[in-house]
Amino acid sequence: MVLNHCAKAPITQLSKRTQKRRVLELQRTRNILSGSSDDSGILFEDEVRALSAEQRQQLLHSAGIKLNIEPTQGLAIKSMIGLPCFGSERKHRALCRELIGDNLEVELAPFSFKLADGGEEIRGAAHVYTPSLTANNTQLLEQNEMYDEPIR
Repeated sequence: MVLNHCAKAPITQLSKRTQKRRVLELQRTRNILSGSSDDSGILFEDEVRALSAEQRQQLLHSAGIKLNIEPTQGLAIKSMIGLPCFGSERKHRALCRELIGDNLEVELAPFSFKLADGGEEIRGAAHVYTPSLTANNTQLLEQNEMYDEPIR
């Protein structure tokens, strides 16, 4: 394989147009090496895996890719893998325990979500359930009695 040209300057000193041309050249080279454009993604995945964790983190940062985990999902994930909670999370969990007691369980489960373009995406979401409906109702009745609140 022979490249059409050699780099004469670092990519940070090049125009956006030249940077795009180099990216296209890399994509063409990846297609040639993998045998087809369909399989070039596999080669790219292997390239990313070969990077160190710090390099992958820098790549995501420079590409502007952010991973946003909703607080409820983050709490469920931490609970599932047994991570300790810190600061306000500890207060939040204590409040949740006070409100719901031990009668509710939280799990991270796969759910299907509809996308704006009409497709579907499967991703993890917090799933809350009560293992004992009787215990849950008894606890609610006791709380209402303790606070002299009417049952609704």
